[in-house]
Amino acid sequence: MAIDALNSRIYKSGIKESVATAKNVAQSPVGNVAKEALSKAGADSVVLTSNAQILTKGTQKAKEATGVDSAKVEKLKNAIKDGSYKIDYESVANKLIDSEDELSSIFG
Repeated sequence: MAIDALNSRIYKSGIKESVATAKNVAQSPVGNVAKEALSKAGADSVVLTSNAQILTKGTQKAKEATGVDSAKVEKLKNAIKDGSYKIDYESVANKLIDSEDELSSIFG
């Protein structure tokens, strides 16, 4: 069985795209490689398509990323140290009000 995490849409006929894609993959040269891998590995094996493998690698890289822009943090630290960092109080107040409005709409 080939799993393609990117293909999960349903066609108008009601057939899942992943099923239709699996038929195309099975008939392609790449599908033949997958068939050979399955026959060597046994009946209880799973073969990921190249799209699923790419998605898995991208997900792993995202998990490993820190999400911190070190250059921006350093720039802000320096601006605070030298006194050039200015707070826009009106913008902060507006964002607080917006977040309160959003919370009220959710829980109100």
